[in-house]
Amino acid sequence: HPIDAFIDAKISAALQASAGVGRQQAEHFHAKVLPILRENCFRCHGEKDKGGLKLDSRAAALKSGESESPAVAPGDPDASELIARIRTSDESLRMPPTGKPLEAAQITLLEQWIKSGAEWPSPPLDPADVAYAPLLDDAAFLRRVYLDTVGVPPSGQEWLGWLGSESQAKQLNREQVVEQLLQDERIADHWVSYWLDLLAENPTLLNPALNSTGPFRWFLYDSLRDSKSFDRLVTELMMMRGGPHDGGSAGFAMAAENDSPFAAKGHIVASAFLGIELQCARCHDSPYHSTTQKDLYSLAAMMDRKSTTVPATSRVPVAFFEKNKSRESLIRATLKPDEPVAPSWPFAVATGVEDGPDIDRLMQTPSDSRERLAALITSPQNERFSRVIVNRLWKQLLGAGLVEPVHDWEGQTASHPELLDWLAQEFVSHDYDLKHVLRLILTSSAYQRAARGANREAPPTQRFFQAPDRRRLSAEQIVDSLHTVTGARLDVEELTFVHDGRRPISNRLTLGRPRRAWMFADLRNERDRPSLSLPRARTVADVLEAFGWSGSRQKPVTERDAEPNLLQPGVLANGALTMTLTRASLGSELAQRAVDAESPEALTEELFVRVLSRRPTPDEFAAFSTALKVGFRDRLVAADQVQPPASPPALPLVTWFNHLRPRANEIQQELERRVQLGPPPDPRLETAWREIYEDVVWSLVNHREFVWMP
Repeated sequence: HPIDAFIDAKISAALQASAGVGRQQAEHFHAKVLPILRENCFRCHGEKDKGGLKLDSRAAALKSGESESPAVAPGDPDASELIARIRTSDESLRMPPTGKPLEAAQITLLEQWIKSGAEWPSPPLDPADVAYAPLLDDAAFLRRVYLDTVGVPPSGQEWLGWLGSESQAKQLNREQVVEQLLQDERIADHWVSYWLDLLAENPTLLNPALNSTGPFRWFLYDSLRDSKSFDRLVTELMMMRGGPHDGGSAGFAMAAENDSPFAAKGHIVASAFLGIELQCARCHDSPYHSTTQKDLYSLAAMMDRKSTTVPATSRVPVAFFEKNKSRESLIRATLKPDEPVAPSWPFAVATGVEDGPDIDRLMQTPSDSRERLAALITSPQNERFSRVIVNRLWKQLLGAGLVEPVHDWEGQTASHPELLDWLAQEFVSHDYDLKHVLRLILTSSAYQRAARGANREAPPTQRFFQAPDRRRLSAEQIVDSLHTVTGARLDVEELTFVHDGRRPISNRLTLGRPRRAWMFADLRNERDRPSLSLPRARTVADVLEAFGWSGSRQKPVTERDAEPNLLQPGVLANGALTMTLTRASLGSELAQRAVDAESPEALTEELFVRVLSRRPTPDEFAAFSTALKVGFRDRLVAADQVQPPASPPALPLVTWFNHLRPRANEIQQELERRVQLGPPPDPRLETAWREIYEDVVWSLVNHREFVWMP
């Protein structure tokens, strides 16, 4: 496979380069010296050459910058400008320019390194350090590839269809699995969440709030479901046509209560599609990037189709620069107050594509600056666009990007530049087909290996991808998987506060009844009134939020918080959603499977396949089947003794127009009590055995494997 060939070539070259290097010297440099340079110098002197100086290689460090003194003079620390600048007490000259000065021990390490010759050896490697992880077995691969494509594990029936029963086991055709999943409409339900985060979709259910947008989610979802070429999807998104409140791409133009909505959108577009971070440029030139305030507002002007100025509320006060003149400020604002910024393309150098007649030929209306921006971003000559997109797909599937961070490429190098270029060329030459790139990655051995890599934290030179990194499921995958394995549909209220449409569509929103987790949004109302709560939807949102999802995206979410916390096991173990879904309730699929079960042994096998996508180990089989065996023969209540539970009385509907009435809070509190109580159990099942059965299901969805990618 081409991907595996690129990875193998890097590993072979690295082993060969390290063969003649003294291991002790190399380990000292990479463990002690290089981290000091990387953490304190590379931000300004990596790929970026602030002051005409780079420090990311020995050859670069030996040169002189604007100071005309060599940064590093091998054997002579006193003649090295690097040492002079980190030792000086003059704050206007000291490096690094912000934060605390280097510690004495760090300076001593750098001096010793220079004194010993400033060697820059290749990283020390043993073959064991880059040994390939073993390939996943068929069951683990099947679970991983389902989750990575359609966002849920295979159903029990799908699992048996691919792998067969224990007595008639099949050998899995992995390429056939990949091909079938890439044609599955559910792939859009999985991948749309990723783009909603990157594009900062932030719909609010009532009055617009800061950075609230229309639900352009439907435009994205339909585009992905229809396998629209990605350059076309981005072009249509950038054109922002249709109704902003009805799910068209015009919703992307919105950023309510924002002093410069198109500056906000310029930040999103540059980050998502070009790997250029412009957040700081909203108020001033970027202190650690080459981007300026003018770059961002040039994009804003192109999107707004007219010249623009920096609003007063986004300017750095003049007093800030006058407060401390002891050294030159890192923060600069090169745009003058009220200086108009014309629509223009600022990223010719970074992207490799220049504005001009060649771009005119790609446009229907050359006078439209918004269309021009779309053409410049999606032009085949824009090598950055295609590389950024394939790098994003790579990270989603292997846990780390070929370039890190994926949203901010300045000063970064690719771990596998030839592989990145090849994937980008494949993307462009196959009409910007996301599925083509997914197919290439999913069918490689690199993707199919056991997840024990440490690529994410490794520098580019030591990022080998001999194994993928460990990944936890996303919040949406966890919620959707809970419903899939229990056979329950997602059952919540319509996501709206105005059910009858009596307010204009610009002042209210309905997102319908979600059928997948990506369809949720922030549930808070403008004053967080209990009478406008949505109790059933809240049980789902609690799980989503515990695992890093936010329905309020004030800015692009480039990476969710993946840190573990106590709330996560708590909400899975004791949350209302888990308790509801793991109950053998009246009319549920779990209850029916219990009624139809042939034996405790068969039921144990079925539950492991449904929930964890694998058969139980011998110890697990013995423990679970023994538990289910107690009372199994007598688990069914005699038909003439089955008593269906009485339905609770219906409650009046609380909406925006009656939520201030005295009873509104009482009604919603009663509804919340019913939700927390959960559905009634299936009366066909004897209580003691049913509770054991529910405990078995509960323990499986709380198994550590459930929330981790194989």
